[in-house]
This record gives sequence, C-alpha cells and structure tokens, in this order.
Amino acid sequence: SGYFAGNPTASNFSVNQYNTTNGSGNTYIAYLFATASGVSKLGSFSHTNGSTTDVDCGFTGDTPSFVLLKRYNTTGSWVVFDSARGIVAGNDPFLKLDTTDAETTGNDVIDPLSGGFQVASGFLATGDWIFYAIAATS
Repeated sequence: SGYFAGNPTASNFSVNQYNTTNGSGNTYIAYLFATASGVSKLGSFSHTNGSTTDVDCGFTGDTPSFVLLKRYNTTGSWVVFDSARGIVAGNDPFLKLDTTDAETTGNDVIDPLSGGFQVASGFLATGDWIFYAIAATS
C-alpha cells in the first residue's frame, strides 16, 4: 500500500516493489537524518508568514552551519542554507535541492541564534515545516 514495507525502525527499513523505490535495474539512494545531542537536530516547527519563529536546536552557544527546510503539509522545495554561502542576520543565499535553479539571493529567510535559528518575518509560507540542522564547529 505504501512505499515502505513493514515498519521502519531506528536501524532498518525496507521498501515495497515500486518502480519509484525498488525498480529492477534502477539505482537509488536514501538520505537518513537523526538528532545527535549538541551536534545535529531533526525536528519540526509551525510558522506564520509575517511573524518570526525561533527554532531551538539545542546547540549550546553555537549557531547552525547547515539548515535544511521542507514544508510538509503541502508541496514545496527542499531549501538548504549553509555557512559556505552565509547564515547571517540579513539576506541569506540558499539552494533548492529539488530543482536546477541557480542560488537564490536577496531574501532574509533565517537568522542565526545562539543554539538554533530564527525564521525571519515575511518569506517562508505559513505552514508546518521539517528541518535538519548541524551545529557550527569551533
């Protein structure tokens, strides 16, 4: 009925026989994310466009060096911010991982916070979001 066969666990998952997940002769890759205390955080938040949203990642005194966002209650792109492009208070360059679009610049989307990040007012759509963040290393 679904793409997964059985119930995934913390260490194992199986997929059903669909061309999109397990077609004969095709190559697939799975990206698996987890929370590691003080190092990475997998979570979710609700955001209302026009207001700010603080996201606590538990990075004691650190800001994130990588943030991946995806709205999960509707369609939308996987959006990635990283320290190579700059996660700053102000405009943040970002990439959409599921498109061939060039880097987007000129939008203030997220701002660094001690221990996490803040979604800025006015850019992200109202809705429910998942995120994966990795702390900056000193």
